[in-house]
Amino acid sequence: MHTLLGLSWGEWASITTVIFFMAGVVSLLFKYIVFGPFQDDIKDLNKNFKALNDNLREIRVSIEELDKRVDEHDRRLDRHHERIKDLHNKLWGGNY
Repeated sequence: MHTLLGLSWGEWASITTVIFFMAGVVSLLFKYIVFGPFQDDIKDLNKNFKALNDNLREIRVSIEELDKRVDEHDRRLDRHHERIKDLHNKLWGGNY
C-alpha cells in the first residue's frame, strides 16, 4: 500500500535526493569549470561596452556642438553674401 513501482516512499525520497544532489554537482561543475574562465572575459566585455557607450555619448555631444557652429557660420555667410550684394548694387547699380 505504501509503495510505488515496487519501491517504498523512503526509497523514492532517497532516489530524489540523490538526483537533486547530482544535478547540483553538475551545475557547480558547469559554473566553475566550464563557464568560470569566461567570467573575466565577460567582465572585460561589459567594461568595453560601457566605455564605448561613453565615447558615443561624447561624440553625439560633439556633433551637436559642431551643428550649432555650422549653423552660426551659415548665418554669418548669408549676412556676408547680402552685404556683398548690397555693395555690388551700390557700386555697379545692377543685379548681382
